Amino acid sequence: MTVTIELFYSPMCLYCPEAKKILMEIAEELDEKIRVKEINVLSSAGMEKAEKYGVKGVPTIIVSGRVKVEGVPARERLRKIIQQELKNFRAT
Repeated sequence: MTVTIELFYSPMCLYCPEAKKILMEIAEELDEKIRVKEINVLSSAGMEKAEKYGVKGVPTIIVSGRVKVEGVPARERLRKIIQQELKNFRAT
């Protein structure tokens, strides 16, 4: 099992590339069982998934289907959230 991180983005978003860069750097640094999914909110599947999670704007990052981080995340805050989810993953 892996920790799934979903990045909700729009191709027209000016802030989404920065959020993606931060997320991908952290995922690479932690080198753990992390799976990153990019979800385009302009696609029909992306709209449905965004509605399911209550995503109102982009970028939004959902960690393990429950922890929501809106906007461009502070690197250390996002790292701590992911590390906590990895600890929870290992404990189960």
